[in-house]
Amino acid sequence: MKAMRLVMIALTLLLSLAVPLSAATATTTLHIEGMTCAGCETAVKLVLQKTPGVTGQQVSYEQKQAVVTYDASKTTPAKIAAAVADALSYKVTVAGSTAVASKPKIGASSCDVPVVMPSSAKPVALGAYCTQQLRDELNRASDRVSVVALLSPTCGICQKGQRVVQSVFSKYPNDARLRGFVVWLPMLPSDSKEAAGAQAASFVDQRLVQQWDGERASGNLMAKTLALKGSAWDVYLLYAPGVKWTGEQPPTPTFWMHQLRAEDGADQRACLNPAVFVGKVAALLGNTKGGA
Repeated sequence: MKAMRLVMIALTLLLSLAVPLSAATATTTLHIEGMTCAGCETAVKLVLQKTPGVTGQQVSYEQKQAVVTYDASKTTPAKIAAAVADALSYKVTVAGSTAVASKPKIGASSCDVPVVMPSSAKPVALGAYCTQQLRDELNRASDRVSVVALLSPTCGICQKGQRVVQSVFSKYPNDARLRGFVVWLPMLPSDSKEAAGAQAASFVDQRLVQQWDGERASGNLMAKTLALKGSAWDVYLLYAPGVKWTGEQPPTPTFWMHQLRAEDGADQRACLNPAVFVGKVAALLGNTKGGA
């Protein structure tokens, strides 16, 4: 009897310890409008992983939802929804609630992100874009791996893409086999040549040419090559050695990724994934003669 009584006491103690833990753990479902590809899904996962109080998550861009496990003593579904909306500018609704967490949209933006003004670094003096000049530069670099990006200077998502391009050049410092071209376009009302110069200053490399295309000529031209609707922007192209621009249209890239929506005509399987993009550069460099 004494042994049985000790067992009962031990079980009672274990249950008393377990109850607070289970009571503090809760699950909520977030409906997220704006996820269109696997890259979006990954972005939401990363935000949730860094959100205080969140202990687990299952995200599906196809179902446009995230099932989130969290510590109810540290956060609430509304706070979690706000964290996702604030970081990624999606419309996020907690299941069973009509309240929507979101940031104001920016007109004519394909990535629906808040304006992020460039850093206070000393602006770079950007040359005016010229199609013939870009053609000549690409052809002169036809023995190298070329990275081409068309970006908006105040689009927050484009700025993240710029950092992916920067990571490529940082990984291969002084490698003469690598060449870069960044064309800045006025895609948002807040975009200007001055803003582009300021944002361009955040990443300067001798192997990188940066220009301002106030007429969006490069975007309109590249859109035809990439079969996109409207101007091409927030796109990241790779050209292997040997590719030359011979006709009126830019050559089809060896590989490219983007941060656009399906309605822009963009293949959602090609959403920008930093690891994939950098890995593709590594593969192309591995097949390129010469060295750093």
